[in-house]
Amino acid sequence: MSGVPPVSTLKQSVEATILAGVGGLLVAIHLVFPESLRTEFVFTYGEPSLVSAWTAAAVHDSLGHLVSNVAWYTVVVGSIYGLLAKRGRRRTFWLATAGCVVVAPPVTKAIDYWVLLLQWEVVAGITTASGFSGVVSAFGGMLYVVLLGSVTAWYGYAAGVVTAGTVTVASLTVLSVTSDVLPELAGIALGVTSVILFGIGAHHSALIQRMRRAWAHDRDAGVRVGVGWVVVVALIAVLFQVELDASRRFVNVVAHGTGFTTGMLVTLGVIWGRRTLGDRNQGSTDYAG
Repeated sequence: MSGVPPVSTLKQSVEATILAGVGGLLVAIHLVFPESLRTEFVFTYGEPSLVSAWTAAAVHDSLGHLVSNVAWYTVVVGSIYGLLAKRGRRRTFWLATAGCVVVAPPVTKAIDYWVLLLQWEVVAGITTASGFSGVVSAFGGMLYVVLLGSVTAWYGYAAGVVTAGTVTVASLTVLSVTSDVLPELAGIALGVTSVILFGIGAHHSALIQRMRRAWAHDRDAGVRVGVGWVVVVALIAVLFQVELDASRRFVNVVAHGTGFTTGMLVTLGVIWGRRTLGDRNQGSTDYAG
């Protein structure tokens, strides 16, 4: 964990500025552009277009909607950056981040259009959609992949499997309490299951010893993993709420699920592509040598 070369403060500052600039741009669009102009950028189900699929991600229908998305963007992307920067995988971070921003909006809107309008008919042609939550969901999928990859790289395959299991159980347990996705009885069952799994893991002496040694060697990595775990569990619990609010608006769980899956696939594709190209370059070097 300590073999990553240091990065200059200037480079870190530039990267932080770029990431903050995304949130700043969303805020500026909402505060500077008049509402009449922002409504031209939304996605209308009766008049779908590739352009509006992207522009809709940049506009929000209320200040609360904007603040929520920008806050989650900051927390989630910050967690991802912390993990990949620690591993010296900055290029992977930027490629996957760009991929999520470019791919998530049209994919989420296409699935939305097909499911909500054509299949379920729960929206009308005049219904509109907007907001950055589809992209934030994609970053959530990216964080999930990066978290499992980081745990596996630092603590071993068994720890990665345990992390995947605990994220799933914890997320479903929280959802069973805060949402109608799962009944409360299921939450109790999941809670008991998590305690049992934790007890089993506690008796896995080899895994526990390895994690203790890793923690003693580099506690910073452990803290980043812990933060990432909490963030992804909390994000999943927020993304998949199904209750209607007072204005009869609902959380678009279809878009959020699509975004989360898209982020996972984009990140896995970037990792696979970089490994493949790396292997090919290594093979060419070996052959030439």
